[in-house]
Amino acid sequence: MVRWWIAWRSLICRLFFLFSSVASIGGMFISLRPTPTTLPWWGIALLVVAVIFVVVLVVFELHDHKYCHVFAKTDTEGINRYMHHWIKYGSLVAIWTRDMSWANSGTTKELLMQKARDGELILCMPSPTELTDELTENGAEGCYYGAERHETPSSRFTITNFGRDGSAVAVGRTVGRTHVIEEFSAGAHPAYHIAADLVALVRSSQAQVR
Repeated sequence: MVRWWIAWRSLICRLFFLFSSVASIGGMFISLRPTPTTLPWWGIALLVVAVIFVVVLVVFELHDHKYCHVFAKTDTEGINRYMHHWIKYGSLVAIWTRDMSWANSGTTKELLMQKARDGELILCMPSPTELTDELTENGAEGCYYGAERHETPSSRFTITNFGRDGSAVAVGRTVGRTHVIEEFSAGAHPAYHIAADLVALVRSSQAQVR
């Protein structure tokens, strides 16, 4: 129930306010109508236009909601499956992470190795690990900014098609007992530009290991 509410709360609230506004306008329209019960043609036309706009707004809200994914914190398999799909269908991938512990599963590690060999993997993290050493040896770009200079990052994100058309970022965060991943495309939300700037900053100012 908690997971469901976190996943749908924002959408439900927006739809509630939308329908409340429409209901208020409709109630006012009915209370101010002339004595005859039959609406004039222009009144019917306004109601039809209002219904069309409500349907369009609901479609837009549902469309935006599909870019938010909620997992139980214990659902490691579900989170890894999502990340595998997100990385697989992007070209150049930039991963901002703490220790890459989520990538030790067989299929995800194999996919990352292929990305590394294709020169399509950038890793940004405090310090290297055994896995990232193996990835950089196979061609990944490792950007390690040093744990002594920065606190361990609380943000986690992965950018696909980095620096190219169709680029997007998946940002992960913990909410109670759930793990929420939200997707933002380039130009659609400031979160994308902040993530891209962080990667660009680390690549240009910190040691790069290949």
